[in-house]
Amino acid sequence: MECFSKTVATDVDLLVDFSAEVSSIIKNGGKIVSAIPGTTTNSNNALVYGKVAIQALPDWSEVYVRCNSNYYSGLGGTTTLNLLVIYV
Repeated sequence: MECFSKTVATDVDLLVDFSAEVSSIIKNGGKIVSAIPGTTTNSNNALVYGKVAIQALPDWSEVYVRCNSNYYSGLGGTTTLNLLVIYV
């Protein structure tokens, strides 16, 4: 397992690209079993918010974590998104 995190400016809808990180696992001989999006936190209040989901192509060449933060669009600051990748 490996966990990746990225911090980006908070927006109404976030789509963060984790393709390079997952690609590095595949290039080193790993076979992706699953990927799980983690909680998101905002720098202004440190609360977990929004709904997170993963969006990926079947060959894992493109992997994104999406966070719908419509209800928190006035929050500002930055948001951290996590992706847990399980591979063998």
